[in-house]
Amino acid sequence: MTKKLFYDNVYQKEFTANILTLNKIDEKFHIELNQTAFYPEGGGQPCDQGNIENIQVSYVYEQNNKIYHVIDKEPPKLHLLKCSIDWQRRFDHMQQHLGQHILSACFHELLDAQTVGFHLGDEFVTIDISLNTISNTQLKRIEYFANQVVFNNLHVKQVYPTASKLSKLPVRKAPTVTENIRIIEIDEFDFSPCGGTHPVHTGEVGLIKIRKCEKVRGNTRIEFVCGNRALKDFYWKNNHINAISNLLSVKDIDTFDNVERIYADYTLQKKKIKNLKEQLLDFESLTLHQNAYTLNDTKIINKVFDDRDFGELRTLAAKLVSHPNTIVLLGSRNEKAQIILSCSNEMNIEMNKIFKEVCPIINGRGGGNAHTAQGGGDDLSKIEESLKTAEDIIKNQYLT
Repeated sequence: MTKKLFYDNVYQKEFTANILTLNKIDEKFHIELNQTAFYPEGGGQPCDQGNIENIQVSYVYEQNNKIYHVIDKEPPKLHLLKCSIDWQRRFDHMQQHLGQHILSACFHELLDAQTVGFHLGDEFVTIDISLNTISNTQLKRIEYFANQVVFNNLHVKQVYPTASKLSKLPVRKAPTVTENIRIIEIDEFDFSPCGGTHPVHTGEVGLIKIRKCEKVRGNTRIEFVCGNRALKDFYWKNNHINAISNLLSVKDIDTFDNVERIYADYTLQKKKIKNLKEQLLDFESLTLHQNAYTLNDTKIINKVFDDRDFGELRTLAAKLVSHPNTIVLLGSRNEKAQIILSCSNEMNIEMNKIFKEVCPIINGRGGGNAHTAQGGGDDLSKIEESLKTAEDIIKNQYLT
């Protein structure tokens, strides 16, 4: 069985080892060493990465109590291989994982809430807490308490208790295994069964920052970052706040109030612009209807616009066909050719059938119903032709 050096000394970065087994699976080599400092994936913590004889270790996993290291090339020898772990990745995982223990313990201590889920991702860490709701005041209190645990630099140790000893420990949750139970103790503040890697002092977590929370299946998911991740998170947020404050010529502490004011003004102006556009469309539809070509008491509007928003064009068509005995054939030439064919509700014209005949002219696709059909294609030069063809079909088949 592989000796787990990461439990003997969590700070060990380099070691030498001998190969016990070597298997080639799907062009990858899975090797078992007699000892390893590489932590295998498990318990919510990602695996370590690094090198074995300058060959990258991309994945480490444990199967049937054996630890396998996945590499791309076959090692040049079987004995005394020089191995090193990616310390930056390992220490990041240690910071996040111990931060999770601390944060979960604080939720348990202050709100009597259990941690029912844990995920250590590449950017953020999440825990699912057995609370349906949580207030900002409670979150602030939890975060403050957690960081006091960090700042007090409490000692963290691993304990392998006997069954009788375990029964006397105030463990926060029951172990999932019955043998070789490993308890992570934070200086009598928290006792939690765990197989992961953690710093030996809480101060090494650096900082615990809750980013946000959301409801997930009756629980509350807390997203947070610790240590260097918290520093990185603060760095970009501070840059953004400073950039916004410079843009608005206000103090950084006043940015939210100013952005809120600007957004409220934007919303109001947007509403006013929408109302004005609606009035313009009313006027435009009235003008188009009055100047429309008439055939057998039926108004026909056939027009192509350049750079016209197609959603606006649909609204215009709807306003036009609200008049009786009106046929609307509109096109828009933007990045692609778009057309809409529509008629008043009382008219017995199969616009979807006509659309299918003229849509290929613009190399397009779309659909609709008997009163309205629409779609788009990539042949911008054929919009007028497609609408003219549609008009001819209507005149010959429905208005003669």
